[in-house]
Amino acid sequence: MSRRAIKAINWSAIAERVPEEQKGLFVAFKAKSDQYLRRMMANPETSPKLNWEYYRKNVTTPGLVEKFQKEYEALQVPFPADKYTSLIDGEEKKILQEIEEFRQKCEQDIEKFSETVAKLKAIMPYNDMTIEEFLEYHPECAAGTVYNPSIWPHTPLMKECENLSPEDDDDDDH
Repeated sequence: MSRRAIKAINWSAIAERVPEEQKGLFVAFKAKSDQYLRRMMANPETSPKLNWEYYRKNVTTPGLVEKFQKEYEALQVPFPADKYTSLIDGEEKKILQEIEEFRQKCEQDIEKFSETVAKLKAIMPYNDMTIEEFLEYHPECAAGTVYNPSIWPHTPLMKECENLSPEDDDDDDH
C-alpha cells in the first residue's frame, strides 16, 4: 500500500456505516491506523541521499567508502507481497452474488405479494360481506361450518379427536 492509498481512506464514509454498538471499536481502529500513519510519515519515502565525497575525504581506509556506497545504492527494501487483495475481491464477488440472489428472491416475493394484494382489493369489503361470502373467500377460518366441521368446543384437542377412526377408539370394546 502506498502513502497515497493510506491518505485516501475516507474515514467519515466508513464511520457512517459502522453500527452504533461498534463505534468504540471503530475509534480504536482509526487511532491505531493514525498512529501507524504518523510513524510511516516520520520516515522518508526514499533513502536519504548521502554526500559520498565528504566520506571519501574523511575516511582513511581505502575502498571502504566505495564498498558502502555500492551496497547502499544496491539496497532494496522489499515491500510485503499483497496476498489479501485477491481474497477480498473474491469475497466481494461472492457477497455481490448473494445480494443479487437475495434481490431476485425479493422481487419474486414482491410480485407474489402484489398478486395477493390485487386479489384482496378485487373482493368486496369485509364490512359488506355475509358470513357465507367470508367463509367462501377464507375456508381456513370456517371452524364448525360446512366448510370445516368440528365439534364443540372448537379446540385443537377436539380436532385431533375428530380425526380418530373408529378402529382407534378402544372404549367401545368395554
